[in-house]
Amino acid sequence: MGKSTWKVVLAGVLAAGTIGCSEQSGGTNSNKSADGTKADSSASAKPADKKEPPKVYVYTGAPANPSKAADLELVRKEIIAKSGIEIVPIIAPVSQYEEKLNLLLASNESPDLFPGASDVYRIKGATQPITGLLDQYGSNIRKLWPKDWANAWPAVSDDKGQIWGVPIIPALAEKTAMIRTDWLKKVNLPMPTTMDEFENVLKAFKEQDPAGKGQTIPLLVDLIGLNLGLSAGFMDVGYGNWLDKDGKIKPAELHPGYKQFVAKMAEWYQKGYIYKETFTINWDRMKELIKQNRVASTALHVTVVTNPQAALQTTVPEAKYEVPPALKGPQGNVRTMQGYSTYGTLLSKTARDPQAAVKLLDWIHSDIENYFLLMYGIKDKHWRYIDPANHIVERINQDYAGEFLTGSSFAYTVQFSSSDPAVKPEIEYYNKYVANPVTSKAEFTSGVSYKFDQKAIADKLPNREDISRMINEEVTKFIMGARPMADYDKFVQDLYAAGLDKWIDVYTEQYNKAKSSGQ
Repeated sequence: MGKSTWKVVLAGVLAAGTIGCSEQSGGTNSNKSADGTKADSSASAKPADKKEPPKVYVYTGAPANPSKAADLELVRKEIIAKSGIEIVPIIAPVSQYEEKLNLLLASNESPDLFPGASDVYRIKGATQPITGLLDQYGSNIRKLWPKDWANAWPAVSDDKGQIWGVPIIPALAEKTAMIRTDWLKKVNLPMPTTMDEFENVLKAFKEQDPAGKGQTIPLLVDLIGLNLGLSAGFMDVGYGNWLDKDGKIKPAELHPGYKQFVAKMAEWYQKGYIYKETFTINWDRMKELIKQNRVASTALHVTVVTNPQAALQTTVPEAKYEVPPALKGPQGNVRTMQGYSTYGTLLSKTARDPQAAVKLLDWIHSDIENYFLLMYGIKDKHWRYIDPANHIVERINQDYAGEFLTGSSFAYTVQFSSSDPAVKPEIEYYNKYVANPVTSKAEFTSGVSYKFDQKAIADKLPNREDISRMINEEVTKFIMGARPMADYDKFVQDLYAAGLDKWIDVYTEQYNKAKSSGQ
């Protein structure tokens, strides 16, 4: 999962969050404030006959600009009033997020719930299963998660079916082709539906030069954007590991259709449709080219295109990048949906009150406005609806920055949008395409790859990264014309000489083991 997706999933537009649980007498976190310092118990003392709400300690990343103290307190009280539970954030600087979490989990200062890879932290012994708690207190959690994303639950479970976290994201298709629709009108062509039509669009962009003065870039890409955004159109599966007719798992580069795809991209590069410097520049430079009104179409991570669009529109108001919704290759859908993630909201092994933790999660999952309270603050004070029926929201101010945000779920991400022009295009893509199995192809092993033993793979394939690097370098050479397509079979032989046979054996073993586990 990309970092940009993680931000959107965890915060919509804010920062990451998690959950905790209630306090027991003598707990080491009993008097901690949101900034991690000790609170004055005498100042916060309440009448003896008033029951204290259970506290839930959550691990969360620090927002760029913290909330105003008064607004943070208002939101804290509103959460208590609505949920009956107090959230106590344990806030970590983004630069020390993982480091601090591991230190806390190894100490008696552990958060109660936190986001992380369920398999990793289960093996570390830092978490506990939540199956029984979900059965008792998690009905809304189960209802919110769509049936189409059912494999997200086994991805956060062990091979005995015990659930070790609440899933955060399903399988995603984050890389896609996008086209300037205002420039399509300039060249008098419709949105392409086939690769031949797409090629004709690129030809028109190059020849008619809508940017002017020869500045038009017909297609801006990177290799992963091409692979995950277009190559599936040439294969019967999504880009990634696939099962050959000999019963062995092999990398995409050995699929006959992928070779055809590379040949087509090499042809586009040679014709000047693909930007000559595209494989030597980073995302920041790509965003600058988009802002400069030079890029006609892309095959990149969606945020590389959507994030700078608002800045482009300040000078070219009509500029808009859109996904060609019906684009297909010779073998169908062009986008690839990658495997399910083991990331989830996890219950720490030392959670003070596991019931309160899961009850809090269930409350968050019961109503999107509960989630908005944690993320945006109080309705009509910090945010308001622009379109209530479609959950389109607008920030009124930034006085509350989201320190209480926890229990994030992609099932909510696809239910709302923002009026912020800098964010809206990205959210619209997520809502329409990113987790839609109808518009993408699944990577062949995506239904079981979350079961793979990554440590065993790393131990048996110490040169795995070298093979991946070799694949990326050589495929790039083929596309750029630095190596002729006539050498492709020789390239495959070179991979075997570098240890690909062992790679195939290890991944085939993992696949067969995962398939036979019966989870």
